[in-house]
Amino acid sequence: MQRFVFVFFLLSLFIPCAYPDGLPQKEFSQWSVDEAVSVLNKSPWARQMTFTRVVGGIGSGVFGEKEIYSTFFVRFLSARPIRQALVRLQQIQQGYDRMDTTARSEFDGLTERLLDPDLGRWIVLTVNFRSNDPDTERSVKQFFQSQSFETIKNRVHLSTVRFPQLEISAYYPPQGDAIGAKFVFPRQVDSVPVLTDEDRTVSFQLDPVGMDSGLIVDFSLAPMKINGELVL
Repeated sequence: MQRFVFVFFLLSLFIPCAYPDGLPQKEFSQWSVDEAVSVLNKSPWARQMTFTRVVGGIGSGVFGEKEIYSTFFVRFLSARPIRQALVRLQQIQQGYDRMDTTARSEFDGLTERLLDPDLGRWIVLTVNFRSNDPDTERSVKQFFQSQSFETIKNRVHLSTVRFPQLEISAYYPPQGDAIGAKFVFPRQVDSVPVLTDEDRTVSFQLDPVGMDSGLIVDFSLAPMKINGELVL
């Protein structure tokens, strides 16, 4: 658990510059910390949505007000670059580059499920949350922890031109790691692909607790291609 806490601390605080095509030009096992975090926070498969509000009382403002920052991190976990970045941060933390062959093999076995899951039928998005207000952060995190598929299915969907309200197929609450809450959507509906090269954008929409408005995060699909193939 400490491993993932460390990783998420990096994800929420590092703000490195993005690469022109969203990916470092080398094998993921050679990415630096900055490069891995850039993929997780600044690549085409990741978005940050920050809400601010000012509250009165204790704070550093002229009249005692305090500005509250609340940030949602939304990522396509089903996109291989995101999973590679998560694994690479674990590698760096555990000293993977200095391991001998046996130790590397053991480590690869532990991370294989994250790096190469069977996602042929599913699109998976994750949501993490951070706030400089402990009460707000606790409230939103408790919301995600307490939800089930039945309670959250009407509050979240993907939106495209052909599928304006695509419902989730499964929901997995946060497990105390850096990945966050997982929302699983089908790649096809009645044998029709949900996303194709003809689509320009896809939106993730969520009605979260403790916020004045719902969360709507737009992704442009054109930059999400590798070697001409849409990677989701």
